[in-house]
Amino acid sequence: MADLRNLNPGLTPYAKYLYSVGKYYDPLLVVTSGYRSAAKQEKLYKRYLSGASKIPAAPPGRSLHGYGLAFDLARIGKDPFDDPLLAWLGQVWESWGGRYGGQRDPVHFQVRM
Repeated sequence: MADLRNLNPGLTPYAKYLYSVGKYYDPLLVVTSGYRSAAKQEKLYKRYLSGASKIPAAPPGRSLHGYGLAFDLARIGKDPFDDPLLAWLGQVWESWGGRYGGQRDPVHFQVRM
């Protein structure tokens, strides 16, 4: 599992708090991605382009994960495209000024640019 340790220091406390709120409601909530290297981003991008993953991935250099400004959450065993907890956490995140991936990318939370 990924963690939130390598996020931008300004984002880290908010990400950790949102994660703890979600974890309170479901202990199966996990961090699936935080900071990503360009190599990891390229791997995910190729998986998305090939159709092996429904979760969108930007090309290397265009994802805020590469700058430590985004993170992904998901629940083990739950389809993220049909997950009311993620949708609710997204509303909370946006109420704090962040940007949520919504129905297109329901696992994605980032800073608003």
